[in-house]
Amino acid sequence: MRALMRGRDRPPAPGVSETVAGDLADANALSRLVAGADIVIHNAGLVRARTRAAFFEVNLDGARRMAATAAATTDAPAFLLVSSLAAKRPTVSAYAASKAEAEQAARQALAGRRFAILRPPAIYGPFDDATRPLFQAMRRGLIPRLGPKGVRVAMIHVDDAARAAIAAAENATTDGPVFEIDDGAGGHSWADIRTAAAAATGRRIVQPPVPAWLLKSLGAWGDAAARLGIATPFLTSGKAREIMAGDWIADPAAAPPNWSPEVSLASGFRQTLACYRERGQ
Repeated sequence: MRALMRGRDRPPAPGVSETVAGDLADANALSRLVAGADIVIHNAGLVRARTRAAFFEVNLDGARRMAATAAATTDAPAFLLVSSLAAKRPTVSAYAASKAEAEQAARQALAGRRFAILRPPAIYGPFDDATRPLFQAMRRGLIPRLGPKGVRVAMIHVDDAARAAIAAAENATTDGPVFEIDDGAGGHSWADIRTAAAAATGRRIVQPPVPAWLLKSLGAWGDAAARLGIATPFLTSGKAREIMAGDWIADPAAAPPNWSPEVSLASGFRQTLACYRERGQ
């Protein structure tokens, strides 16, 4: 397995036998990356950014360059774009819009080539910065409820997501199928998440609701911090709108063929917490 690496001093991920130094703006690096490949999986992207332009620069332009590079090779590798369930609602946030436009750009660049699109939900597991605060709060016995009371949110463990990516790539066609995945539960309520967290930690979990006005206010503070260059916050107005948008669930009929999830929410939580404990995080 060959991977594109931005930092030369970063160790490669498990299973990576070869690395190519560069980034998504480096045409030579992208060409070296895809040369001789049977399958190209584009999983790079931003889930947090200070500006709308930054989301589009990486999520849209990066995907377009990667797809165009793969399309230009004589080896004709199958191409998989890892998108997001957020692409189903492109008007909700800059992130969602960048993912939706990336899908269209890849489809145009790969016309006549074998490709597929995978829309995962929230992916959690060890080493994930976006979901780490959830597990830190879990260990303290506190998981705030975000969004409407009855909302259902799809989730998936990183191991299942990785297997789904391979299955989706193996089922790429010139029609460019769009696959959606989750952990098989059809989305989780916040009560489900609390129950799984209690089972994983062996302790009672308190789940105070976060009112919509407070969530919006925190998102506005995040916007201000981004504009001032203070931080690149995860919770912005766009993210608040995503949280308040209602259910985020996958279509079970759109799962990749020959794939099914294996990791339940409770077992995934236990495994992830154990990894954090081992690393002292």
